[in-house]
Amino acid sequence: MPNLTRSLRSLGFVLIALLGGMLGSFLVRPQAPSASPVNPEYNLVATFGVGGVVTNTGDLWQYRPDKQKWIKLDESFALEGQATSIQPLPIEPAAIRIFETFGFLIDLNDECWLYDIESRVWQNIGQPGP
Repeated sequence: MPNLTRSLRSLGFVLIALLGGMLGSFLVRPQAPSASPVNPEYNLVATFGVGGVVTNTGDLWQYRPDKQKWIKLDESFALEGQATSIQPLPIEPAAIRIFETFGFLIDLNDECWLYDIESRVWQNIGQPGP
């Protein structure tokens, strides 16, 4: 019986400590910072590839860890020795559902778009299936 009493007392202390910790965490929890865009001119609407974002203005940016900064996609290609001139998006940025990798997106109407780098043209390639 003494072991049962000791076990119940230990369990009681654990429960009190747990409830006290939960109550303390609730009462002194930090306030979440309010979200606001870093640059109010740009709102991010989609991502692509690794470190690529599309803004509400249709600009394509890529974060370059080697430069430790954001640069526009044409400049990023230039750093790799590739001269490009990214054409405007074929749809409004707000109509993008998915921008998986640069050059392929799906709009809110489930239409698929493919960018041909050589001809510099976006093509609506429709949807898969019959």
